[in-house]
Amino acid sequence: MNRSIHKIIDEQVRRWEMSEYIPPEQIESCRVITISRECGSRGLELAEELARKTGFDLFHNQILEAMIETSKNSRTLLETLDEKAMNVIDDIVANLVHDHHLWPDDYSKLLLRILNTIGRHGNAVILGRGANFALEKINALKVRIVAPAPVRQKHIQHTRDLNSEDAKNFMVSTDADRTAFVKRYLNSDINDPAGYDLILNTGTLSLEKSVDIICSAMG
Repeated sequence: MNRSIHKIIDEQVRRWEMSEYIPPEQIESCRVITISRECGSRGLELAEELARKTGFDLFHNQILEAMIETSKNSRTLLETLDEKAMNVIDDIVANLVHDHHLWPDDYSKLLLRILNTIGRHGNAVILGRGANFALEKINALKVRIVAPAPVRQKHIQHTRDLNSEDAKNFMVSTDADRTAFVKRYLNSDINDPAGYDLILNTGTLSLEKSVDIICSAMG
């Protein structure tokens, strides 16, 4: 595991252990935001700016995967909630498995438990990994970031220094991988608009305007 990622996880655990846990049902305003995005729609940049503006912690794919690896050998991450809250998470995961008709392996069970542990702690922006579907029982604001294909392709060309054809292939394969991931581990359709509270088009909205809209929707 990358040392800097390991340090981020250690610091996150310490923050959770030092903070006072407040049950989600006692929190009036939304304290969790999930971000799903099309490849090239600038979802990562938006999530980073949203975390900066709200002061929330940002959990992206690399951190979530490192948390799963850590939890395979240690329960520290999963023990930052009291016993009652952990029992609630176990119930949530069991219901998700039932409701989504899942046949969970060790990876998917850890993914669901970690996403719901993050959700129960709150003050989080979670990018990717089907978090909007995994947090159905938690008061999270679920956002999908999209943009027209030509806009996304041009952005990928610029940021990854690719030619037009390679950028298109990267965009198509990345979106296909994300769709397959959500289908496999959550038996859900990443492109189903009913899975989101907000769908924002960064082809017509600036990142700043998109972040402002999300913050206004938090309540």
